[in-house]
Amino acid sequence: MDSLDLLMFKSEHTFSNEAFPFMMFRTLGETHQTMHSHDYVQMWYVKNGSCHHYFNGSDFELSKGNLFIVPPYMEHYLESTNPDCELITCEFSEEFMRIAEKDDAEHLFDIVYLEPILIHCKSLKPSLYFTGTAAKDLESLFNELEREYNAQDTFYSTIIRANVLRLLTLIARQYDELNNLTRNEMFSRYRNAINQALQYINEHYCEKIYLDDVCRISLMSPSAFSSIFKHITGTTFTEYLLRLRVSKARDLMINTTRPITDICFECGFNDPAYFHRAFKKITGASPGKYRKN
Repeated sequence: MDSLDLLMFKSEHTFSNEAFPFMMFRTLGETHQTMHSHDYVQMWYVKNGSCHHYFNGSDFELSKGNLFIVPPYMEHYLESTNPDCELITCEFSEEFMRIAEKDDAEHLFDIVYLEPILIHCKSLKPSLYFTGTAAKDLESLFNELEREYNAQDTFYSTIIRANVLRLLTLIARQYDELNNLTRNEMFSRYRNAINQALQYINEHYCEKIYLDDVCRISLMSPSAFSSIFKHITGTTFTEYLLRLRVSKARDLMINTTRPITDICFECGFNDPAYFHRAFKKITGASPGKYRKN
């Protein structure tokens, strides 16, 4: 299909209430969609049965307990030949987010919405699988959202926004668990290589150390090492080396009477001005003030 012919759904035509751009619906039985996209967020929860979701060039097979998240402007379509398939869909626009931000949820929406949906769904995987208590909580939230949306009793919009925040928090936690699992698996696989790299850095921090040197020690390419090192240590090679050098400088200032300039060069810094800036950035005080205090 030509990109110009791709079906595009827009918020202004999808949501009947412009002041509250939110909608829920159920899909039962067999489903056959055409490739399309939309300028709002869509979440599909598989309550029963199974289906296929074609997303961004990949085919995802979903079953009961799966939650599939479609960020804005991503091409996708859903298909199911299962007569028992039951899907609950929740969708809302970016305007819904801005409305929620005005209701004292400013930072929470930034954190919970942007990271798991816009980043993880595009770069990692858009499908999550919930089991146990998490699955019960998720299904309960979808049911409550659906009840409030259909009944539209007094303050229904406030309740829906609060529950969407709860829903997004569950999603964020699930992604966090996935990240921890990936991190543990990666650490187990590359434990020896990263330990060798850290040992080399710790022994040669006072010298000139280049990324290529550490990559040779760990037998990895620069791109692979940089990615794995940050995933395991939580920091980049450059940041780790800088903090190590500042830490060693702090120890020398506390336990010796050596001049600060000598400590600067002894800890691998070739420029006293840069040493002062880096030291203050990490410790919150200049080297002279730190030693005095």
